[in-house]
Amino acid sequence: MTHADATAIVVTHNSQRQIVAALTALRQAQLPVRLVDNASTDGTVDLVRRRFPEVTVLASRTNAGFASAVNRAAAGVTTDVLLLVNPDCVVAPGTAAELVRVIRSRPSVGIAGPRLIDAHGRIAISAHRFESLGTVLASRFGGALVPVALRRLLSGRQRRAAYDACVRGAQPVAVDWVSGACLAVRTDLFVEIGGLDEGYFLYYEDEELCLQAARRGAEVRYVPSVTAVHSGGASSSDPAWIWPHLYRSMLRYFARHRAGTLRAVRGAVLLRALIGIGLAGARLPVQPRAGLARLRAWARVGRIAVTRPETRGGA
Repeated sequence: MTHADATAIVVTHNSQRQIVAALTALRQAQLPVRLVDNASTDGTVDLVRRRFPEVTVLASRTNAGFASAVNRAAAGVTTDVLLLVNPDCVVAPGTAAELVRVIRSRPSVGIAGPRLIDAHGRIAISAHRFESLGTVLASRFGGALVPVALRRLLSGRQRRAAYDACVRGAQPVAVDWVSGACLAVRTDLFVEIGGLDEGYFLYYEDEELCLQAARRGAEVRYVPSVTAVHSGGASSSDPAWIWPHLYRSMLRYFARHRAGTLRAVRGAVLLRALIGIGLAGARLPVQPRAGLARLRAWARVGRIAVTRPETRGGA
């Protein structure tokens, strides 16, 4: 892999604890890096400029969201491939090289993602089928709320196949979408799509990108022969901030692409919020801080399910 093959794009927001490992790996891969910082207050920008002077840093005074930051970083890039990398994701040089090779050697492939593992080596499910009412019920009513066997049944055969590819697969396989924690995309395809959809502040922009790629005849490939370490939690672990963004983006995705089931999804989200409020209330006497954070988070999700006007239609 040469400098002309790919450009890495990283978006940070209070990512000081994770960014050194991520940028060190990209330096080892000899990739040019464009980093957009979304109004960090923890010294992320100063750290990057001091430790990684070769990185192009674009510092924003406001947090306009992940998609907006990626589009800003991608503007004017001339390499064949863009490699989107979360600041809490360490991409080994061999992984970066293989993702770029897969895209450059197969004209049919527009997007490729590696197997993701956590800091303890456990495999993360990062290849998926496009969302449906069934997958929402299977994934959002997890843990003790719905038995594993029932969740797998609700997921459907194709989603189970994507799950099995993550856990046991060894060969590259076509999937609907891959996680944006580490994702390589053909630059001309990214431009043709119009970049990431900035209507998603956080979450679902990777699924939307892969959907738009598929509509243009491009294949999305999951490449389990190479891995990236995704530790998670680079921006925030506060559920009162994270969960509302997740569910707001979910409802927007369904409004755009599965409007026929939007009302049912809204009902499922509201039910999940009510269950969450009840469980958080029960936790308050034992774990006041955690219980209060979850109570606030689920209350906000419930309000979104009831009142959020969604953008319908779309390409």
